[in-house]
Amino acid sequence: MRGSSATIMVIGAGPGGVSAARRIRDRSDAGVVLVERDGVAEYLPGTISTLLGETERGRWRRRVALEGIDVRAGEVEEISGGGARLDGGWVGADCVIAAPGLRLDAGSVPGLPGVFAVWDPAGAEAATNAVRGLRTGTVAVVISSLPYRCPPAPYSLAMQLAAHYESSGAMVRVVLATPEEEPLAALGGGVPEFLTRSCAQAGVELLAGFEVASYEDGRIRGSGGDSLGYDLALVVPPHARSPLLADLPGDGTLVEVSPRFESAGEGLFVVGDAAATPLPRAADAASAAGKTAADAALARLSLASEEEPHIPGPECFVGHGSGTFSRISLRYPEGLPPGGAAEVTIEGPSRDLAGKFEEAFARWTRDRRDEAG
Repeated sequence: MRGSSATIMVIGAGPGGVSAARRIRDRSDAGVVLVERDGVAEYLPGTISTLLGETERGRWRRRVALEGIDVRAGEVEEISGGGARLDGGWVGADCVIAAPGLRLDAGSVPGLPGVFAVWDPAGAEAATNAVRGLRTGTVAVVISSLPYRCPPAPYSLAMQLAAHYESSGAMVRVVLATPEEEPLAALGGGVPEFLTRSCAQAGVELLAGFEVASYEDGRIRGSGGDSLGYDLALVVPPHARSPLLADLPGDGTLVEVSPRFESAGEGLFVVGDAAATPLPRAADAASAAGKTAADAALARLSLASEEEPHIPGPECFVGHGSGTFSRISLRYPEGLPPGGAAEVTIEGPSRDLAGKFEEAFARWTRDRRDEAG
């Protein structure tokens, strides 16, 4: 705390939480408390590289150390607009910005032989040996339900798996099953056609409209009576609401928020994947939401002037295998939905975009270990 008696607490060191904390620090003298379990952030796009055994999980982990921000490691047990219960003790605040993300319901994926819940580096690490040890058979990449974070990533995973097995001489069939009737239909802008075409070119079989009903040893049953056989199943598990947000109104998994990310709880803002917005669950959308919520919290406490909501520029990298990537970018030149529609740009596939992926990781790292300007 540097001169103001006010304290704003931020829960989570993902893109939304870090952007909110930095924005508060840079625009005010309020004290900023940023809470993250273990004090360590993890770069989720490193999941696929970890799964393929190309990198170790540790490469994608960074301890959070932001100058002028009180970073605390611990387990958050309860939150409100007035603070949070951290490891059994109450830490008070004047406003709270919650960015806990969505909880992976890995427990809903049964522990059958060859079935793995993989949608973070830890889950990927547990499946690496099975992925690399398979020489014949079928790998099923299964999107179990909607919504889930980083929507293009399952397609990237399936194509990189296909390239991995082809280059190693393995006779492995890769199938991607999704409950959507076409890939990422909500994005439009040619994205569904691009992903469908790219999967076909990579040798990935696309099973659209497949809603998981049950898992059996060697087979996944769909709700429509169809089924998918597998030797190895890599499942994007259902994403559930964080227990910290359980009492807030909203449609199932997502929390209802205002255009400035205020929830129904007084002084409590919710940003990132957990917030119900028409934006994709991508890093830059969460980052823009964090800045918007930070500005709104400062205005609420009369510590800074009101600002317009920040406009995101989400982008996702899609790996095609053999070091080749595409980039899907969204821009909102006419403002945020529903008033403005997204303009979609698709670049690649190209080997040049592999360097852009590394640049994005370098920026993510700098955002978590910086010095106040």
